[in-house]
Amino acid sequence: MFSKRIIILQLIIIGFNTINVIGQSDKYALLFKSTLEEESTYYDSEFSCEIKYSWRTFSFQYKSTSLNKREPQYDFYYLPDDFIEINLLFEGKVDYRTHTVPDCFMIPEISIDKTNFNIMPLFGCNFTVIVYPLHVEGTDNTEPVCSTTTLELRGGYDWEYLIGDTVSEDGKELEWKPLSFSTPSINPNIGDIYTIENINIDDLDVASPKRKIHFRAGHVASGTYVTPITYTVTGCSPQFIGYYDKIKTSCSYFKDGNISLKIDRDIDPSEQLVVTLFKDESSGDILTGQYSTKQLSAIDSKIIVLEGFGGGVFGFKWPVDIDAGIYYFRYQTLNEADTPQKPDASDSVFWDKLVKTPNFTIEKATNVDFTAKWVNDESCFEAGDGKIQIEVTSGETGRSYFYIVYKVEGTTETLERDWTSFSGTTTVISGLGKGEYKIKVKDNEGCLAK
Repeated sequence: MFSKRIIILQLIIIGFNTINVIGQSDKYALLFKSTLEEESTYYDSEFSCEIKYSWRTFSFQYKSTSLNKREPQYDFYYLPDDFIEINLLFEGKVDYRTHTVPDCFMIPEISIDKTNFNIMPLFGCNFTVIVYPLHVEGTDNTEPVCSTTTLELRGGYDWEYLIGDTVSEDGKELEWKPLSFSTPSINPNIGDIYTIENINIDDLDVASPKRKIHFRAGHVASGTYVTPITYTVTGCSPQFIGYYDKIKTSCSYFKDGNISLKIDRDIDPSEQLVVTLFKDESSGDILTGQYSTKQLSAIDSKIIVLEGFGGGVFGFKWPVDIDAGIYYFRYQTLNEADTPQKPDASDSVFWDKLVKTPNFTIEKATNVDFTAKWVNDESCFEAGDGKIQIEVTSGETGRSYFYIVYKVEGTTETLERDWTSFSGTTTVISGLGKGEYKIKVKDNEGCLAK
């Protein structure tokens, strides 16, 4: 009088050696969440799964009754580190009260493999299974993170965290704190967690265990977890406060401008501050230099030197001269032992704490220019009382000027009067005899009129 509905789902296994599923490794695992659906037309359903590794078979079974319908069952299995694909065999059946419900058969071709380790929902005629592949990964943990870092973690189900040591001095595991439940991926913010724990990262010694934060995932109810991921926490890159001592080029044709930056904190002994200068060009930004608080090149000994201004404010002068143009800096703190890369358009995770400063302009000094005009010739033969007036028409405000005079005879230039200072912007050169003269003018910074 009963009709049976049977569902079979089969996956393929490839390439295992000797495998011990339980306890072999805790880096990879599968969490099965199985639910039998409640429906008035059937009762006493059952569902089973076999997991096969080489010659070993592990299985679990779930039967529904009037008391546990729709209540999920969880099953957790560790996988070997070197697995490639997993063989799973699912089978479900339902005994129906009537013959009106047709039979159902399902044999999909599905695989779970390490290169595509994704959540897999499996739907039968009377049951739902969700396979959660557990393996914690996400934001790169080879570089320190800071309080502004928001992590991207995936490969979990129930999530917990722990700041500092994971075991006590007597070898007992310390208490992990709940973070999120029934969530395959999470995006925790480092600063938020430390704030909850009332820990100021900037107050921690560089060797403090509390500069380590661990995240693990698994199934809280059964107390089973995969290997945690650990991050080193450091202070964020200092925030930009402003520019100071901006210097234009000393002459219109020199490339000796400069600028200094103020930031909101000193750096730790374990850190270096790496600063990169970019020139903002219409054809694309140009990287023009990179320096650090440690020497980066055997052939260039220049470094960034921080000076304190009080109140937690520090500053530094860019260690090389700058040509006129529009620029900005990009900087961040790194481990002192790192050799920094050059930031580029992609800004890899190596540069996860970059600070970009506002554009600034290094201006050219105003070009020195002047006019020269005849005042009078000699009054008598060889009187030597001819005069030429020169007037500086442009140059930097507040500078003084000098002129030099050469007498020109064919291709020969003879010094008539060496560099002579004059006040203001206008002077008269007197005592000149008959002839042709060449005059040059410069300011007190040595900038020649060109």
